[in-house]
Amino acid sequence: MPLDEHLRSALSRISGAPARWPWAVIAVSAYVFFAPNFDVAFVLAWHDGQRIAQLGLFGALLLTLVVSGTAAGAAAVWAGLPRTACLSLAAAFALGLASSLYAEMPRWALLECGTQLLLLFTAMMVAASRRMMSARADGALVAIFFATASAYAVTTCSVYGAMLLIGPEYGQGFNIRELYTGFSNVRFFGHIQTMLLPFLLLPAMWWGTTRLRRMLLWSVPAIWWMLAIGSGTRGTWAALLAGTIAALLFAGNAGRRWAKWQVAGLLCGFCCYAVFVLGLPQLQDLPVTFMHRTDDILTLSRRGELWSTALDYVTRYPVFGVGPMHYAYWATEVAAHPHNAVLQWLAEWGIPAALLFTGVCAMGGLALALHVRRVTGQVDDRASVFQAALLAALTGAAAQAMVDGILVMPVSQTLLALLVGWAIGVVSLARGQRVIGRWEGVGLTLAVLIATTAVVYGVAPEIGQLAERQEAYLAARNPGEILLPRFWAQGWINR
Repeated sequence: MPLDEHLRSALSRISGAPARWPWAVIAVSAYVFFAPNFDVAFVLAWHDGQRIAQLGLFGALLLTLVVSGTAAGAAAVWAGLPRTACLSLAAAFALGLASSLYAEMPRWALLECGTQLLLLFTAMMVAASRRMMSARADGALVAIFFATASAYAVTTCSVYGAMLLIGPEYGQGFNIRELYTGFSNVRFFGHIQTMLLPFLLLPAMWWGTTRLRRMLLWSVPAIWWMLAIGSGTRGTWAALLAGTIAALLFAGNAGRRWAKWQVAGLLCGFCCYAVFVLGLPQLQDLPVTFMHRTDDILTLSRRGELWSTALDYVTRYPVFGVGPMHYAYWATEVAAHPHNAVLQWLAEWGIPAALLFTGVCAMGGLALALHVRRVTGQVDDRASVFQAALLAALTGAAAQAMVDGILVMPVSQTLLALLVGWAIGVVSLARGQRVIGRWEGVGLTLAVLIATTAVVYGVAPEIGQLAERQEAYLAARNPGEILLPRFWAQGWINR
């Protein structure tokens, strides 16, 4: 081949390479890694910093649309979904738009609709990237999750060492709550544990070929299991149990093997908790502050009030609800969301939209479970175990969404979009691809533009004065009042 043809061939490969890069996965993975581990807006609450970073992520994903084939890939994923799911989602968001226009504060309602649309678009872009890559990308995702957990574990160990070695010099005891950094509330970290713990032992299963490597790869999940035990977050325990049951029911031998490793990780976590939380601090006669929930393990922790309030809104506003995000406008000051995804949709979006959203989620979960059951044993061992973990993580997230705010908090929203998109990419590869029509691409572009406009319109008035807004809210409350997050850390939208 002549030299000039070699050069042209090389240049074409270089220029075409960016179109083959998984831009959406890179961007979302970077957010998942940095948001829990680095304070991106240190003058604000962690929640607000993570929300601002999420808005930046949306902007980065929109910029990737200029890369050739990115928008078409996302549109192809949308076109490949079952027609019933596409029509249901389109109808639900149309109902949400109507509800927003009738709400007391349409700007906030439209902000909620726009955010949910952009999260759906994020999932479509992730799914398109996964379809473009081979199954080896599953290992890369596990490595990203393990790196995220490792960075958090390093911070945890640093705080632990400081409390144990330096704290006594300043008369400080051992407060286990200090081990949970990066989130405005320990429960928000519990959301991330639900979705990451199913994957954290996979590196040890796959790459633990030497004793030293196994020890290093086991240390991170052991620390995370210890944190799960110490947090007192009951929703995380229920979610992990639900995920384990799903893996056992649908993932065959791979699910049983994965579950055995999870039990071993739990036992290691108990050992770490006994040594590092119950043992060493008390050997040094340090006063220890725990977060045990044994005294109220069977109570609803005021969730009954939240749920009854949501049901009251359903009976009063059955068709369009009180408006997206408007639980944070009307509700009593227990929380700015009802801690239940279905009740949140029912109360804020109305019964028809809630039924559509719930139906799509149920249909998608069943499709993933049946896919895992069908392919387990037909693919290699690593792929089977990965899909068991993916099913467990999404099942756990769905279960915890019934008692907590997984659909509300920025990091859990984004991580859920990543996992949902990955699952869609895996399942759609087995089902084949469909050529998109012109109107499908136009409709998706229009939806993204409307969602972006709604988000920009919604955040613009507050983005520069979040600290002042929080200070004004707290100044008008009784001493000791705390912020109750929704979109921002000060989650009430009528104050």
